[in-house]
Amino acid sequence: MSLEVRQAPPAGADDRVEVLRARGDLDVTVVPAVLPRVPDLVAGTTGVVLDLSEVTFCDSSGIRLVNSFAAACARARVGFRVVAPPGSSGRRILDLVEMAEGLAVDSLPEALDGVRGAVGG
Repeated sequence: MSLEVRQAPPAGADDRVEVLRARGDLDVTVVPAVLPRVPDLVAGTTGVVLDLSEVTFCDSSGIRLVNSFAAACARARVGFRVVAPPGSSGRRILDLVEMAEGLAVDSLPEALDGVRGAVGG
């Protein structure tokens, strides 16, 4: 898995949304190395988007990563959304563990709108 981190184009002066794009397998071989970085990736943001569109496999470690981001964002009171289009590996696993509702969206623009409109989202 690779994790690309970039800042979304700001929608306003105080807007700092981080977009984290995961690619490949989101599993026990890669997630433990990313988990310690979660607080730093959330710190100082106004929102976080985790894009799972290009994830080909996701196990329980991937769910743990999503949950860690959701918890860190809630503590920081910033919006959080997961891009997981219908039929994708990410959406299937989020649906299976009943985390998709209110968290997963179909596209990056929808996720950006969601985090910018949420407080503690």
